[in-house]
Order: sequence, then C-alpha cells, then structure tokens
Amino acid sequence: MVPNVGSTDRLVRYILAVVFLIIAFFGSSGIWAWVFGLLGVIMAVTATLNFCPIWAVFKINTRGKAS
Repeated sequence: MVPNVGSTDRLVRYILAVVFLIIAFFGSSGIWAWVFGLLGVIMAVTATLNFCPIWAVFKINTRGKAS
C-alpha cells in the first residue's frame, strides 16, 4: 500500500469527514444518516492511512514527486 494522498488532499478529506459526520448525526435520518456516516468514516480512514484505493486504481497521486 503505497501512500498516494498528499497534505492538501488529506486536509480536505478530514474536513469532509467532519461535515459528513455532522450531517449524519444531526442533519438527516433514515438511510441518509447511514450514507453520510459511512462517507465520513471512509474519508477519515483514507486521510489517516494516506491511501485512497480509488486514487490507486486510476493511478492518481496527490503527494507530489516520489523521493
């Protein structure tokens, strides 16, 4: 698992995770609460691991040049 999430991408993912989790807990109900909750968890996990499987499939790397 080669890291492919850069610092700006990571920050955006953390912000989206917080927004999605707030929507899940306070702004929606039913299936939408689960959808937003799952999206929030996925964003937080991919930001924490510095790895996004979707980016890997499309060979996208937001970390910049490899050293």
